[in-house]
Amino acid sequence: MVEPRVQRARQGQVAVLTLDGPPVNAFSLSMRRELHEALQWAREDEAVGVVVLAASGRGFSVGGDIREFGTAAAAAAAAPGLSSHLHVAIERMGKPVIAVVHGFALGGGLETVLACHYRIAEQDALLALPEVGLGTLPLSATQRLPRLLGVLAAYQFMFEEQRKPAPAFMHTALFDQVVEPGQGLAIACALAADLAAESLSPKDLDQRLVCHHPIPGVNPEQDLLDAGRLLPQSDGVPQVLLQALEAAVRSENFNAGMDCARRLFDQLMAGDDILRNRDRFLGAPPGRSPHVDPKDA
Repeated sequence: MVEPRVQRARQGQVAVLTLDGPPVNAFSLSMRRELHEALQWAREDEAVGVVVLAASGRGFSVGGDIREFGTAAAAAAAAPGLSSHLHVAIERMGKPVIAVVHGFALGGGLETVLACHYRIAEQDALLALPEVGLGTLPLSATQRLPRLLGVLAAYQFMFEEQRKPAPAFMHTALFDQVVEPGQGLAIACALAADLAAESLSPKDLDQRLVCHHPIPGVNPEQDLLDAGRLLPQSDGVPQVLLQALEAAVRSENFNAGMDCARRLFDQLMAGDDILRNRDRFLGAPPGRSPHVDPKDA
């Protein structure tokens, strides 16, 4: 019998959904399906007032399963997709969703955190969006991260691909709390119990979502120009990343920006570079499907 990759538990009005896909909680197609089902369960259970999204093991999630890049299970194409279905399910939950991060939140893992109403990170958690180096975009982060950090800081974080500790974002809107290691889940559950007793109005709940935040900064257009000065001489994915950020700034709303970013993302995922980068990352000979021991993923 296959062990579930998403554990469900309910304590009073608080549902705790725990990613449990060792070794790194990658959002494979099977993980996405189970999380989508768990989110639907939490939404439909009238006894649930608040959802806590946590993870077991070494960290929250490394994001998409790179072994599926270039296959029928690839992230945006196969339902449920991370940004097109899971993030939408979180935002349409009708109940607060609290993400709690320990260890790491990388790529689509961090993007999923950004879709939640509340975000708590432990002090030793590491964050990164490494997609540009793999020849693609951190799709939904191109629209949500500028709304939290501002255009220039968001571009630098995605362009440089470096892992940063959660405390580096303590004075930004990225996290509601950065807490002691090992305390994240307990603090999230305490917050969840308070929120369940408070019963937020639909309007207050919507205002918590990053997709409804305005782009901060005195002049986002100038920030775009400054981000463009960081571009390398050659075109490529960094230029496409800048185009996605332009969509975040110039589109009439979040959904319009996401539509533009998705078109850019789909174009990159359909190219040959994504297969070469997948094989390079996994250490497989070019053009051959990698076979990776899960402990090495």
